[in-house]
Amino acid sequence: MNRIHLAPWVALIALAGLAGCERGQAPEPFPQAAADGWLAAFNSGDSAGLALMYSPDSEILPPDEPIVSGHAAIEEFWKTFNPGTVRIEVSQVETMKLGDYWFREGSYSALYEDEGVPRLGKFIELWTKSGSAWLLHRQMWSPNSPPPAEMPAAAPAA
Repeated sequence: MNRIHLAPWVALIALAGLAGCERGQAPEPFPQAAADGWLAAFNSGDSAGLALMYSPDSEILPPDEPIVSGHAAIEEFWKTFNPGTVRIEVSQVETMKLGDYWFREGSYSALYEDEGVPRLGKFIELWTKSGSAWLLHRQMWSPNSPPPAEMPAAAPAA
């Protein structure tokens, strides 16, 4: 008789566990291939390819400049930035799923052709899915210090 009373509880626990498995599935992993594609396009100087890595309503927020919105403006921005003359490497990256978006932040080093020491900085990105492709929705970065030509001169020794 005790087994009969126990059976509904066992069944209920089993069903609750199965329902929890459906909702508790691991999120889709961060689209690293898309992020790697952006970096490859930048390092190779492909401005048109860079523009294709952004969603239709994307914006980039470059340091010390106005917001750049949309594919045409973003492609023009990257043309004037001269990608390919700067080699970027990304490190210390952290990603987090936020609803339908992926948030990514990290550090970068940018080595310019005519400089021997890389410039260091940080970035944040918001990625969105458009069809089956992950695209940049928002992107922001800033250097840790001003470029060498803008650095203040050292005070004369007293």
